Amino acid sequence: MEEFIARTLAALRSRHIGGLFAADIPTANRKILELIPPDALVGFGDSTAARQLGVLADLEARGTKVLNAFVPKDAGIDGEEFRQWRERIVREATLCDCFLTGTNALTEDGRLVNVDARGNRVAGMFWGHPLAIVVVGKNKIVPTLEEAFARIRNVIAPTHFRIRSGELGGRKRKTPCVATGVCGDCRSPERGCNITTIIEGRPAGTDLHVIVVDQDLGLGWDPSWPGERIARIRAQYKKLVWLPV
Repeated sequence: MEEFIARTLAALRSRHIGGLFAADIPTANRKILELIPPDALVGFGDSTAARQLGVLADLEARGTKVLNAFVPKDAGIDGEEFRQWRERIVREATLCDCFLTGTNALTEDGRLVNVDARGNRVAGMFWGHPLAIVVVGKNKIVPTLEEAFARIRNVIAPTHFRIRSGELGGRKRKTPCVATGVCGDCRSPERGCNITTIIEGRPAGTDLHVIVVDQDLGLGWDPSWPGERIARIRAQYKKLVWLPV
């Protein structure tokens, strides 16, 4: 285990958050399956990292029901019916047995930092569920809180919206980051960075576990990293990121 990962896990535990290490994807999936009872109802907060693990399929294969509203539109359902179905699933997922998601950044001193459009994903980490599990690739670990915000504003959010709106042809957002690739702290009604949360310790009433996987998952990198690594992170993200309709 690399030293910065060991420091991060120790910091999480000092905050009374379950810090777990997974050397690879099969180990991460096994830990998640061990934490979640088979008969639990699992809410899913949109996370490309969790999709990369393939754990949603593993949960369903053993009979665990997963509330996942972040799926492609069924061609046999009209737009309004699908919207109503998604809204119902999102609401049900905010109050159930377990919540599974990812995070935008994790500091080496054990703080989870996230920016969300609507708030259902971030809220699920700390309210409405007896158990919450957050999956983190090692590329999401940053030295400080300041670096977490810099990474989210300058890398994660602009890249996320440009990929979905431009490169993959998803719903167009009229925001500066889509047009320029740079965060403009906009006031657009289509702004996607509306809610910011920092989890500093174990939420009262929620058993929070963070599983750090020893590989790159989700979207995030330091611009100083080799171009090949950044390109690989982007390519894997583009394969599995959810496109809203």
